Amino acid sequence: MYYPNKDNDQNAFPVTAININSTIQKPLDMEKINTGVHLIKGIAWTGKGVITKVEISIDDGNTWSNADILPGKKVGYGWVSWSFEWKITEKGECTIKSRATDSFGQIQPNLPFWNKKGYGYNAIDKIKVKVE
Repeated sequence: MYYPNKDNDQNAFPVTAININSTIQKPLDMEKINTGVHLIKGIAWTGKGVITKVEISIDDGNTWSNADILPGKKVGYGWVSWSFEWKITEKGECTIKSRATDSFGQIQPNLPFWNKKGYGYNAIDKIKVKVE
């Protein structure tokens, strides 16, 4: 049980819910990659229901494509792995984003809701890569 210190932390409350979220695990932020076919990989999770969709953008959120949710247990409060095949034909810098949707219709937001200390942070994940 958590009891806030009334003298120093009057507005502190425990995190009681898991927000919908996803993260990109591959490639790494600021990684240099070559043209060709690459897999973008990551995980997604939610505190309600199950993840039903993960979308990827390779143009900083202008357009979105569905990633493949990999086979596994689809249980509430569990995470799922996902992947997206990216065919790179042009060199330059790219901003990759991921966002998840769950069975309750929650969609990972562009901006997180404010929460003390950031424990509930769940904004769309974003990385940059350089294609050489």
